[in-house]
Amino acid sequence: MTFHYPIVFETEASGAISAYIPGVPLYAQAKTHEEAERAMREMLTIYLAEQQPSHAPRTVVKVAKATISPRVDPKWRVDIMSAASLPGRRTSARKTASSRANGRPRRPRA
Repeated sequence: MTFHYPIVFETEASGAISAYIPGVPLYAQAKTHEEAERAMREMLTIYLAEQQPSHAPRTVVKVAKATISPRVDPKWRVDIMSAASLPGRRTSARKTASSRANGRPRRPRA
């Protein structure tokens, strides 16, 4: 059985890295991302051993993409998209073919 837990990393004004898992009472703070990841891995391991979850977390991760084009339109445009759309800025030929096979035409880039 495999569950996926999204972890949010934030850089504080002091330079420290804070990390937490939405919906789970775990929080870590460290000097580097690597230290924060290590702390979250250890804490989540302990938490799961104690809690023995029987179902996947109910967290849905979406990303807000905020864009402004001062020359074209000085208003902010906000799009909500899945986290899966984050890797890479360009659409690969394989991803385009997969989208078309699934009945979704490729969106033109703005």
